[in-house]
Amino acid sequence: MAMMNRNKPSNSYHTSRRFPERRRKDWVGPIVDYKEVDLLRKFLTSSSKLMSRKRAGTTTQEQKALKMALKRARFMALLPYQGA
Repeated sequence: MAMMNRNKPSNSYHTSRRFPERRRKDWVGPIVDYKEVDLLRKFLTSSSKLMSRKRAGTTTQEQKALKMALKRARFMALLPYQGA
């Protein structure tokens, strides 16, 4: 019988937010902007695909903001459509 880790809850990967400083009421602007190319590259795979929510550690709202910012950055030719 395999040993189970009883200290870790089963749904622990969604316990912390990826952008906690951008979720406050005093934050002005979108969670992720299309001009933040370095930040967007952190959420891309080697083939220039957007990482899954579970792998990136984002919430649904953050993932939707990343998706829209990525689409806008690609349209403005700041990021490639395909990986090199």
